[in-house]
Amino acid sequence: MASVPAFEDRGMSIGRVFQRAFSTITHNPIVVLGIAIVVGALPSVIITYVMRSLRAGDPNTDLSRIWGTMVITWVLAVIIGAIVQGALTRAVAAENEGQRASFADCVATALRVLLPLLGVGFIYGLAIGVGFILLIVPGIIVMLIWSVAGPAVVVERNGVMMALSRSAELTKGARWKIFGLFLVLLVIYILVFTVLVTLGLGGASAASAGGPTASNLVGSAITAITFNLLWGTIQPSLYVELRQWKEGGSIENLQEVFA
Repeated sequence: MASVPAFEDRGMSIGRVFQRAFSTITHNPIVVLGIAIVVGALPSVIITYVMRSLRAGDPNTDLSRIWGTMVITWVLAVIIGAIVQGALTRAVAAENEGQRASFADCVATALRVLLPLLGVGFIYGLAIGVGFILLIVPGIIVMLIWSVAGPAVVVERNGVMMALSRSAELTKGARWKIFGLFLVLLVIYILVFTVLVTLGLGGASAASAGGPTASNLVGSAITAITFNLLWGTIQPSLYVELRQWKEGGSIENLQEVFA
């Protein structure tokens, strides 16, 4: 099985990040898609259905209930995102070593580091949210600096603060390129959203005050699968690329890292 080799022409490459991500998807499609769908999209769709049903069932919902629903949704989204991130980081790391990780192995890896992943996820999300409130730019900066903190937790077994520091170290000198990578991902998401709206699976209909419909749920599922599949493989691929750019060689032997 082909894998993305360690490159010695020291320069961080967006092309190699996408190559590594797509290589992981094409060489291990059942596991990667399974994680994106079963672990990521399915719980997200169920949460969407429950939350919209609650809002639709009470037209006089007060502000406290709205905020409570938003907080619960965000917490559950962080938990789901952490598991997907950990699991797909395992898959990408295995691909980089010319191996294939099983579904069970990927999920088990995520669960073993779930607490620090959640810590990183909550801090990352809060910092970005506050940063965007402060005229957007600080939020973008935080997003770039801590963009590979999650994979650092999974691969290096770092704690929360160490992972954030490690991400800042790895991304230094490459943040404009990472910003360009994020712009590419944003364009892809916009295209997917546009297609969903055109097909009647997103947009205003999905945000209506009524209860969830089949089209709403299908749109939510496609959106969740796309996000989990792309971000879930791109982020660890970026981490591997940054490590090889900064330190050369491959990431640690998987038998030791994921023992």
